[in-house]
Amino acid sequence: MSDYIIKTYEKGIEDEQAKLGTEVTKDWKDFGQTSAENLKQAYAQEGFDPETRFYAYKGDKLVGFMVSRILPETDNGIKRVQHDTPFAYDNDREVGKLLYQKGMETWKAKGVNVVEFRVCKKWGNTIEIAEELAYKKARIHYVKTEIELDQIKSQGIEDKFIDFEPERDKEQLIQYFQDNFNMSKEQATANFDGIVNVTDGFYNQPIIREGDKITSRGLVYVSKENPEIATFRPLTPDPNKYIDSYLARITKFAKEKGAKKFEVYFGGQALDTLDLYKAHGFKVATEVFIYEKEI
Repeated sequence: MSDYIIKTYEKGIEDEQAKLGTEVTKDWKDFGQTSAENLKQAYAQEGFDPETRFYAYKGDKLVGFMVSRILPETDNGIKRVQHDTPFAYDNDREVGKLLYQKGMETWKAKGVNVVEFRVCKKWGNTIEIAEELAYKKARIHYVKTEIELDQIKSQGIEDKFIDFEPERDKEQLIQYFQDNFNMSKEQATANFDGIVNVTDGFYNQPIIREGDKITSRGLVYVSKENPEIATFRPLTPDPNKYIDSYLARITKFAKEKGAKKFEVYFGGQALDTLDLYKAHGFKVATEVFIYEKEI
């Protein structure tokens, strides 16, 4: 009989989960354990399925967990689930095995056809675990790129952009987020408010207006906690449009806030723009892959 008990999510576990995840991944690169506060917010969202979070206990102590989520069904009717590796103190393989078994039982009961496993060479032995479990590499999930700001030409380039104005542009940008990022109106409004009312850093949201209409929008962010690293979003909807002008503008803003380097993540449709940015000097630093198998 096992010394461990496997349960699904129960409210109040978030602090212990965040502590365990932080300890297990302390030597990983480019992996961020979600904070307890953000876990609480995520698990309170409408549509959250507590049966897709698995926890291992020894007595009353949390000793391991594994997260997963059912993905939206596609037109072909194939149901998918995506999960991360089981986390356990001291990388306990028995705990990991029990968590994974619970996951498989649950996913099959929910009608899942394909299981996706997020892995990375910089995330411990996740690739080896996936291969041991008979997963096969399917695709790149996302990549992190880097470039020193001094490598980007920011002088002598015509600035094609203007700053957005919160009152004037609010309704257009909310609709813009809905049209270009598949957000609901509530999500788009929250996104807009988060940019306007940011307290933990600095946003600049350059736009292009043609007449009264916003036709392109970008975004750059510098955090107060780590101001030397800036991030940005590719220009949407046309990432090729005015790329030199866009890079020059956001580089100038980032430098003014103390940044020395861009770290930019490309995933989903943004992967289509990766070659464009590589041609402008961005180097791939980290690759996260999806391994998958049918069940």
